[in-house]
Amino acid sequence: MGGHALKNTYTERKTTDDFLRIGKEIQNKVLNDTGIETAIVKCYRNKTDHGDLDLLVKMSFEPKFNLNEYIQNTFKPNEMFNNGNVCSFDYEKFQIDFIKISEESWNVAQTYFNYDCCGNIMGKTFHKFGLSYGWDGLYYKFRNFNGVNSHNILLTNNSEKIFGFGGYDYERYLKGFDNLVEIFDFCIGSKYFDSEMFKIENLNHIDKKRNRKRGSYNLFLNYLKDNDIYTKFIFEKNKDSYLETINICFPEAKLNERLQELKEEDRLNKVVTQKFNGDMVMMWLPDLQGQELGKAMGKFKQSLGDDYREFIINSSFDIIYEHFMKVYNG
Repeated sequence: MGGHALKNTYTERKTTDDFLRIGKEIQNKVLNDTGIETAIVKCYRNKTDHGDLDLLVKMSFEPKFNLNEYIQNTFKPNEMFNNGNVCSFDYEKFQIDFIKISEESWNVAQTYFNYDCCGNIMGKTFHKFGLSYGWDGLYYKFRNFNGVNSHNILLTNNSEKIFGFGGYDYERYLKGFDNLVEIFDFCIGSKYFDSEMFKIENLNHIDKKRNRKRGSYNLFLNYLKDNDIYTKFIFEKNKDSYLETINICFPEAKLNERLQELKEEDRLNKVVTQKFNGDMVMMWLPDLQGQELGKAMGKFKQSLGDDYREFIINSSFDIIYEHFMKVYNG
């Protein structure tokens, strides 16, 4: 994706006519050979040339099917590169990206990937609600007692519902876009649009690194600046304040029930961490550090097997100490 995945093979930009021709050739070939459904990621209509071709591949076939093997035998590329669910290869001096999509995410993935930077820009708005919008749907992000995102709870993979929650005009989206400006105006049209959250300096470390390399994202920033678009929406600092609204919009997700389960699990995990950890073991054995410390703790956990967590929760510190020393000296 982006046309820069292949480092050792020459590829070139293609006109829209060649882009569509190559895409159709590959789609027909894959369908005739395997029966697998594919979808070309849509671009704005006035785009004149393309650095690569993104093709969504519906992964509803038998797990024995090897996509990499199929690409190698069928298209005989000079180079292939795999990155997560994306397999890039060259065909007619053009970079092709096969993006593997699960059957249950097929419809929402097409909505997310279509129209250049649209999905990425929209995702920033959902983040302000404590949510994550991606190719596989809209998720609530549960953070554990350490503040780390530990579970993503699926709210919906229905694009129309996702757009409605984010204040985006789904019917307008379905009409498509002639150019980047129309895409930018569509994103700005959300009632929750806040120009400040898109600035590079306000992004987290990962987003800063990614979006600095994304030409269309930087064009979006320039568009905001050149047109004096400084819209401010005041989001709540405590994202939990949006839980009631999220539950009303997505009752089928049963978010409250899932959160109660995760909070109880998290509470027990915190108890386990507080009662047995590396700092505690080093108090018992000050010379035990680094890899040796890790091995000793691993050996102790292994000795208890599936009963480890229950043992820690239900045992006193003295009993934990005695059992650890017995295993360590055994």
